[in-house]
Amino acid sequence: MQKTGPMSIKIPRLLIAELITHAMQDDPNECCGLLLGVGDEAVEIHRMSNVDRKPISRYTMQSGELVAAQEKLKETGREFVAIYHSHTFTQGYPSKTDIANAVKVAAISTRHVIVSLVEKSRPVVRAFSINGDAEVTELVVETDGQPYRASD
Repeated sequence: MQKTGPMSIKIPRLLIAELITHAMQDDPNECCGLLLGVGDEAVEIHRMSNVDRKPISRYTMQSGELVAAQEKLKETGREFVAIYHSHTFTQGYPSKTDIANAVKVAAISTRHVIVSLVEKSRPVVRAFSINGDAEVTELVVETDGQPYRASD
């Protein structure tokens, strides 16, 4: 497969559908998880439990599940491509809390995918790079097949 540029992330359409499904199943709570793959190309979703005290507006991954995900990476030779979560009542853009948390986990991944369920009938998937200096850059979401555009 063709390697994508530094300002993009490749998520196959099947995985985009899985992201939306996870967000809808956990609604009204935020869902969370990891995209696994190689480089900037996701090949698998690894769902995580949201154990935050306020899961309706925040997410915290269960630490034991994170350790299990790291073991899975060692076994499969894959990497963390991105961290994902949903926004059930807000647009798909990193909140101040999301940005602060992203800075803390920059060693795991600087790429973050957000599924917005503001319009339940039209979920929106967006991706961002958030570096250790809290700079947010939107990434192009590339797919296999027809391009995914959240505005469609």
